[in-house]
Amino acid sequence: MRVSNNTSYELGIAALNRQQTAQVKTLEQISSGRRMLTPSDDPTAYARALEVSQADAANTQHASNRQYAANNFAILEGTLSDVTNVLQNAQQQLVYAGNGTLNDSGRIAIATELRGNLDELVGLANRTDGSGQYLFSGFQGSTKPFDDTGSGVQYFGDEGLRMVQASASRQLAVNESGKEVFERIPASGGGHQSVFKSLSDVIDTLEKPVITSADKTALASGLGAAQENLANALDNVLKVHASVGIRMKELDTLNEGGDDLNIQYKQQLAELRDVDYPAAISSLTQQKTYLEATQQAFIRVQGLSLFDYLR
Repeated sequence: MRVSNNTSYELGIAALNRQQTAQVKTLEQISSGRRMLTPSDDPTAYARALEVSQADAANTQHASNRQYAANNFAILEGTLSDVTNVLQNAQQQLVYAGNGTLNDSGRIAIATELRGNLDELVGLANRTDGSGQYLFSGFQGSTKPFDDTGSGVQYFGDEGLRMVQASASRQLAVNESGKEVFERIPASGGGHQSVFKSLSDVIDTLEKPVITSADKTALASGLGAAQENLANALDNVLKVHASVGIRMKELDTLNEGGDDLNIQYKQQLAELRDVDYPAAISSLTQQKTYLEATQQAFIRVQGLSLFDYLR
């Protein structure tokens, strides 16, 4: 009889513990808002939630990368617009310089204006992205791309493009090579010539006195070459500007796709991990009922067993 009573007691305690454990777990689910408290609760769903969480984290990082790219594109686009304005102003000055009624002092005044354009252009070519990285230095973001060495403005960057991961399958360049933008310009008579050299040459031409017919010929030739070179430089800048615009438009599309993915991932994670509150509360109520019933049954059984034993 004693063995039977001990077995009955242990079975009763085990049943009570199971009911209490189930109730505690349901309470933890409700308080945490999570259906899965440990991987063993639902291994398949847990593994899937981990995959979705990783994809969601990557999507969030891509969104951050796109914001960085958007900031760079805004600065880059503004800089290229400023470069365009400087080149157009220089072109206008060259038109004035071709006026046959100008004297030497008039041409020197235009040369002074163009020298200001040249200095402004060098400053724009050395603009940074706001975080200290130069826009036009290629991979060498911390290297000042252009400097006047005394023998003309020289380039110290490279031709690399700094890429950011804008989505799982797309990278976008957030800078431009200064060599492509300012140096690799088709020149009058063939070959290539930097826009800085074109401006420097025409400045030198305008500062020379015009006395003889040979001087007039040299002036006309110099102005003609400069006008062609600056037109080519402007075309090149506009081409690069258009390329930046295309990337900005693509960035908008990628942002829309990223926002859609963000919603999808959040919904999937909610379905996999979040607790169903109505179902959990219903289960908790049922568990309380079961626990109370088990407790009452345990008390009755143990009471009878003790009575039988005493009798």
